[in-house]
Amino acid sequence: MLIKAVNSLRKTGIRFIDDVPWGTHICGFYETKNDLIDISIPFFQAGLENKEFCLWIVSEPLTPLEATRSLEKNIPAFRTYASQMEVIASSDWYLADNCFQGDKVRQKWVDKVKFALSKGYEGIRVCGATSWLNRRYWKTFMEYESVIEKEIGALKMITLCPYQLSKCGIHNLLDIVSNHQFAFVNCKYDWGNKNEIARLNCIDLIGKMAATVVHEIRNPITSVKGFVQFMQHKNSSAINNQYFNLIIEELDSANRILTEFLSLARNRDNDNVQKNNLNAILSTLFPLIQASAKKEGKDIVLKTGDIEDILVDLQDIRQVVLNLSRNGLESMAEGGVLEIRT
Repeated sequence: MLIKAVNSLRKTGIRFIDDVPWGTHICGFYETKNDLIDISIPFFQAGLENKEFCLWIVSEPLTPLEATRSLEKNIPAFRTYASQMEVIASSDWYLADNCFQGDKVRQKWVDKVKFALSKGYEGIRVCGATSWLNRRYWKTFMEYESVIEKEIGALKMITLCPYQLSKCGIHNLLDIVSNHQFAFVNCKYDWGNKNEIARLNCIDLIGKMAATVVHEIRNPITSVKGFVQFMQHKNSSAINNQYFNLIIEELDSANRILTEFLSLARNRDNDNVQKNNLNAILSTLFPLIQASAKKEGKDIVLKTGDIEDILVDLQDIRQVVLNLSRNGLESMAEGGVLEIRT
């Protein structure tokens, strides 16, 4: 059985992915029309050369005519494969009845595999466009992709689903990747630096996910706090007030942590970055930090030197100074002195 499985491996034509078995479900992310053509042509060339029936379902930014011309231009003797390849519009495959119906599309795949095998082909190779997808069909199509991911293993079929990056939000990316066995990106970047690009993309992805999570957590916190304040107003006994105040303090604390976390995750821009003098910023903050220090029986000393203006986000640098000062004061015993110098 192992030898049979190894012998049935198919070349993908995709330089990022080695040979795969029948029933493989791949997603590729692309930026431009040329990116899409770059991943589709070698994918189909490998299929045509290995006696597979090929089906290219296209939609914007590509037309069936452009797809056919790309095949003719880039695959030697493509005309000899004419009966082995179909290029059709997505509206004729996915939206044949003016709406997407996953069950009908799945049956089409089964019928197409049977047709290919009856004609003596090894199986079928498909590249199915997804740029026609909109919010109306997204949930239904992801449910269809999930079912296909489970059923495709029983079919002599290799499928490539290309998704345009500009049309995918963070939730879309997570849905897509979870419903495919392989995922890759083909875009303008130099793949000699792919590890660094992947690391930066992961950082950006994590940042976006963090922002989403923070907003999702904040909503119930706000609701809980509102109900607690309402209950506190209705039942204002001393012992209950003590509990209510404690709950509200903890909720406020959680919200502050989320706010700080969100400040790390949010997309940065340069709109708030301007030239400021650090001495002026420290002088403004000094009374506030000093009052906090005195309350704890500690002191603070500010020594400013002759410094140039620097490019900073005023709100962020103030928060940095306050955080550092707070950490310094908390880490010293009563009577300690915190010194800030420029």
